[in-house]
Amino acid sequence: MDDFIHFDNVSKYFGDNAALEKVCFKIKKNSIVGLLGPNGSGKSTLMRILSGLIISWDGDIYLEGDSIRGSNTMLKRSGFLIEDPSFYEYLTAQQNLTMFSRLTNTDPVEIKKVLKKVDLLNEKDKKVSEYSYGMKQRLGIAQAILHDPDILFFDEPNNGLDPNGISTMNQTMDNLNKEGKTIFISTHILEHVKELCTHVIVLRDGKLVLDESMEDLIKNEDRYIIKLNNTQIAIDKLKLHSAIKVVDSNEKKIIVKSTLSIHDIVSIIPLESEINSISRDPNISRLFR
Repeated sequence: MDDFIHFDNVSKYFGDNAALEKVCFKIKKNSIVGLLGPNGSGKSTLMRILSGLIISWDGDIYLEGDSIRGSNTMLKRSGFLIEDPSFYEYLTAQQNLTMFSRLTNTDPVEIKKVLKKVDLLNEKDKKVSEYSYGMKQRLGIAQAILHDPDILFFDEPNNGLDPNGISTMNQTMDNLNKEGKTIFISTHILEHVKELCTHVIVLRDGKLVLDESMEDLIKNEDRYIIKLNNTQIAIDKLKLHSAIKVVDSNEKKIIVKSTLSIHDIVSIIPLESEINSISRDPNISRLFR
């Protein structure tokens, strides 16, 4: 996959406060990228820059090698689903999309096509006020893809959805990706990203702290850090098990890679090793902070 979007030392200051500070990463074409981070991490600022709501920032953002600064190319080629999308509640889904098609100069013939893609074609004549929250989210996707953009930016698309709603939303996004669309998802829930994304970006305090493929991230998910008083006895026992690989160790710590549960690993280690703690590799756990 080729580099599609390139964030080059992107910074944004509000007074003396850095909402983003020299953020650098690349998005591959036809990938699904998850943007994670706690409140105040800079996710919202980054999304507002991409959507054109913030027009002044330091550094640059390139779309297929061309700077988007002072250009509306990114907006023309993008579709956005904001958290809690708003519609005219007294109008039907079809009527709402008809109004939007006029604003974007889109052929109304596309309306039924996009409603079918989000599984709302049979509900097109219902007023939006009768829609569930999940249906409104899917209608938001229909609006975002109506003008056939090749980049989609979704802000917390699974927020407020039940498990069935999350499954439906993820399937919709996966189908759009299979059509060739590049998808960028802002979320604070790792499990939602894990099910869908090919790549993960994590921001904290406006800085990039992780830029990794989901494949590599999952490879590290079965890593554990064991802190104990006698490592050698434990290492000797652990090495006897084919399901455990000792990755690294020192006098007080062992790092292992294993598909076993924490309980099973602990049961293998002799009592005289005096375990103090066992936890997942912080490379994974820090995503939840």
